[in-house]
Amino acid sequence: MSLPEKMNCLKLRGFIFHFFTLLAFLTVFCIQVNPASAVENGMVPMAEGEGNTLTLDFYSDHELCDATVRFEKPFEDVYLVFDMSSGKEPLESKTFKLGSMEAGQEITKVFFWELPEDFRKDRDSYTSRFSVRNGNETLAAQKLSFSYRNPTLSKFKLVDFSADSEKASALITLAGPTNFGSMRMPEPVMIDLDLKLLSGTEILYSESHENIPVMDAYYRAIYWPFLLEKDRNYTALLKVSSHSSGLTTAYRSDFRASEKVEILDQDIDVDEYGASVTVVGKSQVPFDGIVRVVLTSEDGEAQVFEETADILTAGKEDTVGIIWQGAPRGDYNVMIYAVNAEGKVMDSHETVLRVFEPVAEVTYSEKSPAFSLPTVLGIFLCVGVLLGRKKEGKKEKP
Repeated sequence: MSLPEKMNCLKLRGFIFHFFTLLAFLTVFCIQVNPASAVENGMVPMAEGEGNTLTLDFYSDHELCDATVRFEKPFEDVYLVFDMSSGKEPLESKTFKLGSMEAGQEITKVFFWELPEDFRKDRDSYTSRFSVRNGNETLAAQKLSFSYRNPTLSKFKLVDFSADSEKASALITLAGPTNFGSMRMPEPVMIDLDLKLLSGTEILYSESHENIPVMDAYYRAIYWPFLLEKDRNYTALLKVSSHSSGLTTAYRSDFRASEKVEILDQDIDVDEYGASVTVVGKSQVPFDGIVRVVLTSEDGEAQVFEETADILTAGKEDTVGIIWQGAPRGDYNVMIYAVNAEGKVMDSHETVLRVFEPVAEVTYSEKSPAFSLPTVLGIFLCVGVLLGRKKEGKKEKP
């Protein structure tokens, strides 16, 4: 009777043995699969070389490269080295010497590859390598593989990204569902935004926004918090990262900084006495100019009135008052201009005016107080009489 129980025990032991064998196999398999998927995505784990440096962020495509490094220990002879290749063919290499770096210091470097546009189209894929070196020692290295075309962020799309002297703005919308036979609504997505303002390769400003939910359409405007230099070239760089796919794409917008003001049409008041004009700044290049009003009668005679406006930057307003009291009766064409210091018209507004009755000009005449000759003689006569009476009174006293 003990034989079946022994056989059942052996079967149970065999089952447990096979179960743990399968579990160990799956564990080893999963460990081997994870690095492979990372390589497929183009990312290779950082070789930190005793934890001396840490790459916080690294991005590259066929046009630009963006890397951030934080140093945990001080170094004396630091270099950042970037290489791009296609297959086994090296295409471009850039080296930036940083010199001495302190513990806890963080460095971000952005630059643009200089490959010819027609040359890029002949390549199917690229590999960008980034390394941090201290003299001849490599402290850390990372690489990223990508194709000529940017990866597709299938769940949403960037409809527009533009920048000017006032701000940078982006419009992102959800992509439509792929299943056209159903009425499924597009699923919301979570994204991160990273904006940088560059002058050449110098980073002037950066701003990041994380965990942004895109439910339908998402619009973000970021205003420059400092003054820009007139006629200087700038580049706005926006990176959009998708939480669901793990993909990041970059977009750029170039602009030349210039003055810009607008005349607020709804805040213009023109009558027989004069005009009140409100102008608002639309640029971080300061506007230093005038408001000019040209009053033209029916017979073509023009009168020009000017008034200096405040120095205006983005969002700042100024209301300028101009008086032409005494305009004759009749109809007038009124042209209003915002003009900068160089005489360039930045904005204009046209309207009309009818004067029913001319407004009488008020003149003020001020007379300085003056004494006439009879008044002066009378004063002296009174003083003389008073003095004479005082002397007679003194003589009569014993």
